Parts: sequence; structure tokens; C-alpha cells
Amino acid sequence: MILQGLKGTEPEIKVYNSPTNFCEFSKEPYVLLKKQSFIIKKNLLGRKLYNEEIIKELSDCDGVIAGTEIYTKEVIKNLTKLKVISRLGVGTDNIDLDYAYTKGIKIFTTKTRPSEAVAELVLALILNFLRNVNISNSDLKNGIWKKRSGPLLSKKTVGIIGFGHIGKHLALILKGFNCRVLAYDKIEDKLFNKENDILFADINELLNQSDIISLHLNLNEKTHHFIDHQKISLMKSNCLLVNTSRGEIIDELALHNHLVNGHLMGACLDVFEKEPYEGRLLKLDNVLLTPHIGSYANETRIKMELEATNNLIKGLASE
Repeated sequence: MILQGLKGTEPEIKVYNSPTNFCEFSKEPYVLLKKQSFIIKKNLLGRKLYNEEIIKELSDCDGVIAGTEIYTKEVIKNLTKLKVISRLGVGTDNIDLDYAYTKGIKIFTTKTRPSEAVAELVLALILNFLRNVNISNSDLKNGIWKKRSGPLLSKKTVGIIGFGHIGKHLALILKGFNCRVLAYDKIEDKLFNKENDILFADINELLNQSDIISLHLNLNEKTHHFIDHQKISLMKSNCLLVNTSRGEIIDELALHNHLVNGHLMGACLDVFEKEPYEGRLLKLDNVLLTPHIGSYANETRIKMELEATNNLIKGLASE
């Protein structure tokens, strides 16, 4: 779908909007783009684009507001008109930055972070799973009056793998539940950990001791399938695993096998290796799944979309 720019003008710059549900909460980003007399192309697939689709959709575009689709060297090589990639988000692990820079492409990210939105979703997933909220709601709406019991979050040991902005925000929330928080990261923020009584642990210690584990890692060669069969085997048999970072962090087959054999209590997943997700985890009762909505809090989304739009305009204006 193409939205034309201002009437009576002949737009010369074409931009692509890749994230789904863009402008769901505010139309202002589109207003800003149309004021620039851009031709605007929208992602109508309703999901993340894959390599050949990116090349096809963006072949004639000067700029893109990018989501989590992957801009490999091969993809960028085929986008000969592309001048600006404006990420709707803070991460660039889905972009071959070195190659993009050699092609003269400008890369922007948003300064607004979805830390609060993602951390609150993690909390919602954990409480929902532990207390069977979604199941009880479904039961009641289907005429079943059944009282289900579940464990408390209070005073549990929660391991956070990847202790950046989101991980730290989650830790502060969990302190309100009197949780013991273990953190693992390649860099330790000793001051934050000391001030907030966070225990910095090695990966094996965290996996062995945590009742709940939440993943907040960037995706790279070292973190692809970081949570594999071996690491899941080290987790407690009643552990709950939560992933709101990148789907590729977990070996989904290994996770499925451990959930089926009862080694894990369950999993809460907001991200998947291939989205929309249609895999075998859908058939399991001990999983809670959401369609990649970590940053989809109204206030956060509006700020990020406006910033990504202004970054795109700024980048193209300097061409």
C-alpha cells in the first residue's frame, strides 16, 4: 500500500514503514512524513519481513523505518537506493552495521527505551502463569467454575540474564515482591548491584538457583541458542523460563523437549525464531505465548514512533 504525499506535489522520496501496527495509537508520525511530501509504503503482511521480501518491498525506497527484520549484507547489497535506516527501537543487532556504513547508509536508533513496557510485560506474564489467570478466565467464560491454585511470586529467586536497562528495571520491580534477584551479564554494574542488593552470579549458579529466569540479551553469534539443551538441563525442575528479548536466544526444540518431559514448570514467550509463530509449543498447556508485544505500551510506542520518524526525516534531509 502506498500513501501519497501532499496534493499538487510530485514526491521524489519514497520511504517504507516496516513495523506492523505503526501509528495504531497516534497518526502524528504519518502526518509528519506526509508534510515532507514523501511517498509512503506500508508493510501489509502483518508480520516481520524476511530477506527476499525486504529486497522486493524496499527496492525503490530511499529510507525505511525498520523493525526487527534482518538487514544482512546480501539484503543491503540489493537495496541500491537506500540511504537511511531508522530503527524503531534501541538495538541494531538485526543490521550488518559495518557493511551498511561502507554503502553510505545512515543508521538511527531511538533514544526512548521500552524498558518499562518490557519489564511490566515480564511481570504480567509471570503473575499470569503462576496464578493461572488466563486459564481461569477461559474456564469461567466456558461455564466452568474451577478454582486453580498456584505459587506466589513473593520471595522467589529470579535470575535475570542480560542486565541492561530492561533487566535492571525488572529487578527494581521484583524487589517490591521481596524477590532475591540474581543477575548475569558480561559487564557488572557494581554500584547498581550494591545499592539494590542484586547478586551478580555466573551463568551456572544462576541457572541452578533460580525459580524464575528472564532473558534480556541482544542477539549475536555468541547468544544464538544461548539457552540450549545443556543450559536448560541445569535449571530447576520447577523453573519458569521467560523470554521477551529475541526468539533466537532459545533453542526452541530443546525447550519443547524439556517442557514435554516435565523438567521445567513452564515457559512464557513473547518472541520466537520465526514470526508469526506456528510451531509445536502452541500445543502445550505449560506455556504462555504472546505475539511480540514487549514494547506495545501506548505511551512508549507513541514516543518511539515519533522519534523514529523524526530520525528518518533528519537523515533524508541531509542527503
